[in-house]
Amino acid sequence: MRFSKSIQRALTLSTGLALTTSLLATQALAQDVSPEDEEESYEAIVVTGTRVTQGGAQDVKHFRSIALDELDAGGLPSPASFTVEGLLSEHDLTLPSKGKCEQLFCVSSHAMASTARATEHFVGIGFESGVDAEAYQAEPLSLIAVVDRSGSMSGHPIAKVKESLHAIVDQLRESDRLGIVIYGTTSLVHQEVIDVAGNEAELRRAIDSIGIDGSTSMEAGMKLGFKTAFAELDKARGKTRMMLFTDENPNTGNTSPEGFMAQAIDGSRKGVGLTTIGVAGHFDGALATKVSSVRGGNLFFVPYGESAKDLFAKEFANMVGEVAHDLVISIDPANGVKVGAIYGVPNTLIKDAGTGTVTITIGSAFLSSKGGGIFATLEGEAETAGLADITVAYTDAVSQKRESDTDYVIASRSPPPDGLVKAELLVDQYVTTSEALALWHEKRDAKGAAKALDDLSTRIAAAELDGMGEEITLVDGLRQKANRLAGLSGKRTLPSDLFGEWRVLRHKGVSDLSRGDYIEITDDGEFITERTRGRDKGDTIYQDFALNERQMHIEGSGLVFNYRVRGDKLRLTNRFEGTEIVMLRED
Repeated sequence: MRFSKSIQRALTLSTGLALTTSLLATQALAQDVSPEDEEESYEAIVVTGTRVTQGGAQDVKHFRSIALDELDAGGLPSPASFTVEGLLSEHDLTLPSKGKCEQLFCVSSHAMASTARATEHFVGIGFESGVDAEAYQAEPLSLIAVVDRSGSMSGHPIAKVKESLHAIVDQLRESDRLGIVIYGTTSLVHQEVIDVAGNEAELRRAIDSIGIDGSTSMEAGMKLGFKTAFAELDKARGKTRMMLFTDENPNTGNTSPEGFMAQAIDGSRKGVGLTTIGVAGHFDGALATKVSSVRGGNLFFVPYGESAKDLFAKEFANMVGEVAHDLVISIDPANGVKVGAIYGVPNTLIKDAGTGTVTITIGSAFLSSKGGGIFATLEGEAETAGLADITVAYTDAVSQKRESDTDYVIASRSPPPDGLVKAELLVDQYVTTSEALALWHEKRDAKGAAKALDDLSTRIAAAELDGMGEEITLVDGLRQKANRLAGLSGKRTLPSDLFGEWRVLRHKGVSDLSRGDYIEITDDGEFITERTRGRDKGDTIYQDFALNERQMHIEGSGLVFNYRVRGDKLRLTNRFEGTEIVMLRED
């Protein structure tokens, strides 16, 4: 037995499992970019090596929400809102610099031998910048919020929008300006663009007074929003940006993605970028992804259980800051090598790119505290260590000058960067998950989907990479659903199935617990935790528990979990509180 009954309770230094103060993992605060009016001040900016990420989808929170919220009913979710660039953007995939970046935009490329094919290399094209992000934050912002107030936004969605707008007011400075356009059956300027200074109460009253109004004429709403933003350009003290709050379900006017994309491109060309904020479970992620992939665009989603205030506190600077436009990345492979797939280009997945130089176009790049990047596979064997030349050309969002940078990729025998290893695993997750979902939606092959997801779950667990807890939860949730659809879900969990020794694989929303800790659940009502990491390593925590046919209550902690045993894994979850513990049987 790993646990000894002779250990005295008096030796326990910790208080046992308890709710943490923050139940949601959130991205780090992104750096802002603000254009300078004069070239002299731009040239004076200090070089700091700031990170950069591409535009488009900045998360896959919408996909996560529908994948897990629909776990108990219906089929597998559509892959339409599951984007590889969104998945990659949720993780810090920073690649090492190859030298000091002394210009606006630099590229740093690294390669590793692929784990999938012996004759393949996985390549990361990382971004960084030589500008001082803090210097960019000084420029004022004029923001035009465009709010969908159609019938589909009733209840939680419009409440989440108002919460978001109040959070934005919290972030705006006295030198900034804010206006609000609303659309439903009709579109109108709900709040003229005014200074934040001296008008905060008026802005908050305007936010609270937004009401619901009929159908969804998003075309008209965006047109009025851009018209308002264009009129603000002459009055603005700095940059001007539009922020669209919607469930992306237009039902009147031009409802085609191309129409909205054309508006966004025209707006960016005239100096107004577009950030889309998605709300509501019925959010049309596919449409939003297309609209946000164009020049000047990016996309974020506010899930049902996530605080909008927290999201905007951490991401607002990234949402509104562009560093470069019209990026063109060229990959010129060496003799004997060809470009395979390319991942991370907004709204695009390039497969079998072929021999010769491959060119990738990206609408915009934004500064971020996380390292973004484009990832590709190179197939074949080069005559030398050199695999490819990488060139990036772009338009400086400040000076509007066209600039470029060049790097080359070599086959190195050194251990690959952690960010590159993690990126390959995330790409594997994206590709396999998409294939599994396609098996269900195109062939109704739930058994095949379950097998693909089960193999993926095993690969992710075997990699033992930090920061993959949410991905394991997502894949396991989809796998369990596929198993149910295939009639492979197995017997109902009995209380006695919980008894024994377990090792913690991952957890969320609890303190005094780490991955790798050991837990014994005894048949006489004891929940015993042996700490194996950190400052509490070696401590043993004793707690009592009570069971019924569906739930476990850990007494003295206030924690109540639903429990489920599948194979050699025990999952304790409380979706209302956002808590979860997943364990692997040890005995």
